[in-house]
Amino acid sequence: MEHTIEKILKEKVKAYEKCNFLLAVSGGVDSMVLANLFLKNNLSFSIAHCNFKLRSKESDIDHDFVKKWCLKHKIHCYSNEFDTIEFCKKNKMGIQEGARKLRYDWFDGLLSKFNFDYLVTAHHLDDQIETYLINSSRGSGINGLLGITSSSQKIFRPLLNILKIDILDYAQQNSVDFREDSSNSSEDYQRNMIRNSVLPSFNEFDDNVMLKFKTTINNLQSTKIFVDEIMKETKNQLFVNNTDSIKVNIEMLMEKKPLEFYVHNLFHEFGFNYKEVIKIFNSDSGKHILSNTHNMTKFKGDLIIKKND
Repeated sequence: MEHTIEKILKEKVKAYEKCNFLLAVSGGVDSMVLANLFLKNNLSFSIAHCNFKLRSKESDIDHDFVKKWCLKHKIHCYSNEFDTIEFCKKNKMGIQEGARKLRYDWFDGLLSKFNFDYLVTAHHLDDQIETYLINSSRGSGINGLLGITSSSQKIFRPLLNILKIDILDYAQQNSVDFREDSSNSSEDYQRNMIRNSVLPSFNEFDDNVMLKFKTTINNLQSTKIFVDEIMKETKNQLFVNNTDSIKVNIEMLMEKKPLEFYVHNLFHEFGFNYKEVIKIFNSDSGKHILSNTHNMTKFKGDLIIKKND
């Protein structure tokens, strides 16, 4: 009998069947189930494995495990070793942030060099809910509350609506070999604390809480679509595009309520802080602010936005 995960994957990849994929595979249960599903469906793919050298011999064993699986199934495997700790020290980043940058920069290079259509990751519903909770605790806006999107540019996440428990069930039923990452049980990282303590506590009170979180995120996604449409209409109304600049009438902009929300969403793409933009409204003509990519100048009753030289 076909497993639910197999049905979901078939539906997800229908539009992508002729694509050439690069699968990010750690050796853990999520990515090994993903690799086995792609193999079972005769999809065209290669595998990319990162060794961050963070768990001594464990990292090397994971690397060998993935390489052997690829050799057995005649799948091409790209692998890379990173001095993650040194990179994070040099760039003043946390370990998780640094490891993420290292792997995605490398993935981007592989996508470009070998003309893969999509990078595929094994993010699932539990990951999405964890991200939602982390970003909620940071006071995030709607983009952060959306968690992880199912597709973003050249990234494809076909398991995003599947619960971890269902992935484990599939692995057991289909004898999928995988490696267990010992760092997942550590409470050193905020995500692990949410995964190992917070969500299990929620489940004790309501065994459907994960699906309710999913409904909340889906509702937020619908809200985001609505907000994006409103912002597009507002931009068409207020933004006057000239050859080398954009002009925005301050009086018309100030009529929008709530003002801070509109200003944040309208000017975020230019790198401006909404508080700085609002300050300039009542400044003298000639006042300007800078972002990494653009500059904004008040000229009489308008804001003039130009790209930096």
